[in-house]
Amino acid sequence: MAKEQTRHTDLHVKERNKLTLNGVCNVASFDESYVTLATSDGRVCIEGEGLKIESLAKESGEIEIVGKIDGVFYTEQKKKGKTFSKIFG
Repeated sequence: MAKEQTRHTDLHVKERNKLTLNGVCNVASFDESYVTLATSDGRVCIEGEGLKIESLAKESGEIEIVGKIDGVFYTEQKKKGKTFSKIFG
């Protein structure tokens, strides 16, 4: 059995038109202006214009996105059961 490695995220933006990110677990959603990715460090949202997923390597967890990049945002993943613990806790 192969041992699963913990993925770390590295983010590189070149000249605001090419983004490379590793540690990607899943592409949650994407269109030409917004890409949402699940990574080992939480969700990453990329905003821009004409965004395209140029390549995605599921084995290594690396993605390359091209287009005009206006912003990159990290968001925390919501923990399951938190809402109920606030209501009933």
